[in-house]
Amino acid sequence: ALADFEALLELLDRDTMREVVTLFALSAPERLTLARRGIASGEARVAATAFHTMRSGCGQLGARHLEELCANAERSAKADDLLGTAAVLDLAAVELDRCLGWFRDHGWVDS
Repeated sequence: ALADFEALLELLDRDTMREVVTLFALSAPERLTLARRGIASGEARVAATAFHTMRSGCGQLGARHLEELCANAERSAKADDLLGTAAVLDLAAVELDRCLGWFRDHGWVDS
């Protein structure tokens, strides 16, 4: 699955991709924080929007598993299933750490 990154990262020049990856690395944790706040305050729409936005960033970078988790969390939030959304958020947070680690290890973002 992480091979998806390689394929996409080769499409653009390295500096452009570093910018795209850096923006994602900064925004994705913020989206998870927003989603977590939405869940805590019972605002399912806030959580759904945060996951929707994060999902499109995942798609751009080929982070397929994370993209799928965001889609599932967005669906749960739209169905007002905040417990389910919270469970998927925890999985997404772990997967995001894995993705960001991969980006750092491969020189796409600074450590």
